[in-house]
Amino acid sequence: MARDPNFNWWQRQIGTPLAILLHKAGYDLETQYAYIRFFLDCTIPALGPSHGMSSDASPWQSFMTDDHTPVELSWEWRHTGENPDVRYSIEPIGHSAGGRADPFNLLATPCLIGQLQRTISSLDLRWYSHFAETLLPNASALGSQYGALLGQSPAELLSTSFVAYDLRRKGPVTVKAYFLPSIRAMQSEVSNFNLIIRAIRSLPESRAGAFQALRLLIEYTETDALGSELECEMLGIDCVSADSARLKIYLRSGRTSFDSVRSIMTLGGRVQSPEDDKEDAFGDLFELWNALFFPEKQASTTATTSTELRRCGHRTAGILYYFDFSKSHAKPVPKVYLPVRHYGESDHLIAKAVCARMKRKGKQHEARQYLSALEEIL
Repeated sequence: MARDPNFNWWQRQIGTPLAILLHKAGYDLETQYAYIRFFLDCTIPALGPSHGMSSDASPWQSFMTDDHTPVELSWEWRHTGENPDVRYSIEPIGHSAGGRADPFNLLATPCLIGQLQRTISSLDLRWYSHFAETLLPNASALGSQYGALLGQSPAELLSTSFVAYDLRRKGPVTVKAYFLPSIRAMQSEVSNFNLIIRAIRSLPESRAGAFQALRLLIEYTETDALGSELECEMLGIDCVSADSARLKIYLRSGRTSFDSVRSIMTLGGRVQSPEDDKEDAFGDLFELWNALFFPEKQASTTATTSTELRRCGHRTAGILYYFDFSKSHAKPVPKVYLPVRHYGESDHLIAKAVCARMKRKGKQHEARQYLSALEEIL
């Protein structure tokens, strides 16, 4: 019997690049096979109608990527010189998403989570259940708000949840979940940020005194000029035991100077301490920043730290950050996404800059891996 054409399309468009990344990253053949099998059995059925199939109805406009593809593939390099780990994120999409039966695409993610619960014995869904209840749309109230909510752009508002996988070389896949609370925040008449903070504080761990580092982020957003401009996008969690799980709060800034990056990542200096080696880290980051966004200046002079990137009016313009919180750490761990999609000159120059930086850091093998994978995929 012929396979569903949607299945074949997703296998070709996403499965093939995933297989290349697994191979180039040095996974052994048995592990490659296991993760491709997982992709075929668990991921493809959750992706819904393909973007390449003709249909009177447009496919769901996922907020996962700027072209609305509901999958994002990535590599994670560690500092130890090991081969990278492959990761990917998806927005589960039902075949009725955006239609009368499922206007807000609320059916697909619970179906996928149920399948993962049967597949991955180490999956811990206690936090997932808590945040699904507190951050996802209140279905009982959606009827009266249907028209107002659908009046918003689907790509800007209606995506509510993502699922992500870290494909470890040993042990089971690590599952992460992401909650985009815009609809629930609109229903509750609060900001995304305040809704997320409220949900975190209602965890039993928080009531017992965990996540004290949240106060640093809250203080920064309430008292700092840059902090007060941050727009909260989503909350990410690890679906593992709460003893080792993390919370990640994602915020976007419209400011695009490197000075703003330093201020936001340090929460205005609140996460700095004498033992932190942040100056070297920011020096390395600024070197990569210039290579990615100002390649024409590399031979002469670099941009200053106060130089803003060129103006961009896209919904995802600006710079995205996340702050990683664990139960007992006194300070969050900041991360930044360098926005090459909007501000890089070309795929070629971006890849060139990344490879050049790897080689300067003595990572010639990693640079060859990265470039080889890109060339085969693209």
